[in-house]
Amino acid sequence: MRIEAALVGGLPRPYRIGRLMSKYRDGKVDEETYMSRLRKELVKALRRVERYGVTIVVNSMFLWDDLFQPFAEAFEGVERGGLYRFLDNNFYYRVPIIKGPIRHRPASLSHFKLVKGLVEEAGLNLSIKAVIPGPYTFTLMSENRFYNSARELALELAEALGKEARLLGEAGAEFVEVHEPLLTLQGVQVDLFKHAYERLSSKVSAGLWLQTYFGPLEHVLEELEGLRIDVLGVDAVEAPKQLEGILGFDAGWGLAIGAVDSRNTRVERVGELRRLVQMAAERFDRVFLTPNSMMDFIPVQVAFRKLRVLGMAVRGVVGGG
Repeated sequence: MRIEAALVGGLPRPYRIGRLMSKYRDGKVDEETYMSRLRKELVKALRRVERYGVTIVVNSMFLWDDLFQPFAEAFEGVERGGLYRFLDNNFYYRVPIIKGPIRHRPASLSHFKLVKGLVEEAGLNLSIKAVIPGPYTFTLMSENRFYNSARELALELAEALGKEARLLGEAGAEFVEVHEPLLTLQGVQVDLFKHAYERLSSKVSAGLWLQTYFGPLEHVLEELEGLRIDVLGVDAVEAPKQLEGILGFDAGWGLAIGAVDSRNTRVERVGELRRLVQMAAERFDRVFLTPNSMMDFIPVQVAFRKLRVLGMAVRGVVGGG
């Protein structure tokens, strides 16, 4: 039995780090000063996360502007465009613009190595997930100016993202967290998703953690059964009724229950979260309690209060420490 509290996607960026990054990009802070301050802030956040009982962190932490940033900046054929609302949130991302043939170049590996090195130097008992956008969501949230079809683009993105995921696994990631929030929408292009996901997963040796949020998965659950998924992340905040069906669906996955609301400042009750963990532990050998999505939408201090109740909820449950 394995029961743990884990981050999903990333943490909100402290204001002082946002200012530091802006100054660094404008050339007002040299690289040595920038990295020194950034490392100190990361260690402080990692220590706090560990103290609260969350044992799985992510390489993105508060380093990324949005889910697509490192990949749109690094991959050949892609550049960052204008700001657009991220899935109806009061949070914006820069739309990836596809301008030529996509070719992989390492995008998030440096962030993984940075966080992993800091965890090891500080002697923290944390494991690190690597985060990547899924090729289906990446395709539909991009502006395609080059490929003839969404299928062609999705497969090329899957190729590049699969190479990135392979590097991340080789660097020590136990899981690669693949974000596919658009699976929760009605009208999912199932064949497009499956072909792209299968191409990505064929290149990866690390565990694959398929992360969904902001809606239910009942309409595609059976379609996921034959795919290589080690952990399925589901949203138990926006779609709590789906849990009953998922708990009765035996596909051999681990289950990540997104039970802490990343879009609301109300802090959840430990007892409510613990009850969900206990229910899931009756049916699944691996249960992870998480926020329902990345936590970029709420203030930093609220995010940490929510992480504290995550850790408290898994403590005391059999297998949870």
